[in-house]
Amino acid sequence: MLRLLKQPPDRDVVVRPADAPGTRASGERIRCPRCGWEPRESDRWSCNCGCIWNTFETRGVCPACNHAWQDTQCLRCFQWSRHEDWYVADEDYPGAA
Repeated sequence: MLRLLKQPPDRDVVVRPADAPGTRASGERIRCPRCGWEPRESDRWSCNCGCIWNTFETRGVCPACNHAWQDTQCLRCFQWSRHEDWYVADEDYPGAA
C-alpha cells in the first residue's frame, strides 16, 4: 500500500497496485509504443499535484486531483507517447498466444 504525500490530512489517498502485471482483466497489455517496455505494477509516475502512483491503475487519471494525463513518459526510453497508445489488445500483442 502506498500512502501519497503532499496532501492535506483530509485528502489522503491510498492506492493499491494491481495483483498481477501483464495481461489486464480487460484483455489489454500495456507497453511503451516507442520501445516496447512493459511497466511493472511497482513502477510509479508523479503528477504536478505531488501524487505518486502507477498511472496504468487509473488509465492516466491522477487519483488525488483527477487530472487526466493525455501523454505518459516511458521510464525506460524517456520518450512521451499518448497514454491511450500504451494499451494493446492481447490479440495484437507480439508473442501473444
